[in-house]
Amino acid sequence: MTDHILVIGYGDAGRAAVNAVLASQPDARLTVLDTDYLAVAEATANGATAVVGDGRDRCALDDAAADLADRVIIAVPDDLNAFMITRAVRPMNPDTVIVVVIREPENHVVFESDGTVTIHNRPSGR
Repeated sequence: MTDHILVIGYGDAGRAAVNAVLASQPDARLTVLDTDYLAVAEATANGATAVVGDGRDRCALDDAAADLADRVIIAVPDDLNAFMITRAVRPMNPDTVIVVVIREPENHVVFESDGTVTIHNRPSGR
């Protein structure tokens, strides 16, 4: 059985996550969820199944099979939205590993209560 990995957000961090997964696990079932049609088209061209939608929306998460994901990587550009997405995903899939790319390191404590893993993505120039 291959992993099912859901990546929410296909900007620089999401793209890097998809590329890393494809490099290390070429047989992984990879789904990308993003609000931008061009990002979804790019993710599809990169080999992922892609869905247009907002990670805070239950219907979009259903379309992206968040309830079946072994891992969920949240790589959106705003920590508050990342937190809201985490809160939408966790009840759907209580056992999944959630990794969140955060922008501000002090926000780590906001995510750690349910075992979410955070990675601080330092913007260039800082």
